[in-house]
Amino acid sequence: MKRSRFLLIILAFCAGFGLFRVKYQVVALEKNHKQVTKSIADAKESIHILKAELTHLNDPARLQKLAVAYLDFKALKPSQIVIIDELPKQKTEVKVSKDPIEALMDAVNAVKPSTTKSKRDHHAA
Repeated sequence: MKRSRFLLIILAFCAGFGLFRVKYQVVALEKNHKQVTKSIADAKESIHILKAELTHLNDPARLQKLAVAYLDFKALKPSQIVIIDELPKQKTEVKVSKDPIEALMDAVNAVKPSTTKSKRDHHAA
């Protein structure tokens, strides 16, 4: 009988301790949830403000005024609009290097060896 009471007391103590831990975990999770919800609301508000600013900055009338004021842009003339095939062909072929390392090595090899040798001799002295 005493043994069963002792087990019941220990079981009640463990259950109480478990409930105590669960309660504080729930409180911590609720606090975290409130912080995340507030963070989401702040982010949504920031996005709303940024969208409004972007709409203002991309306003065509505003951009037109800025282009005229700072870039000296003028309206296109019909003679400026051509079909791409009507443009003159380029006289020299443009070499496009597919490998930037190869282009760098070509530039290094183009340097005169005497210049490189004299620098080495100067550092050795």
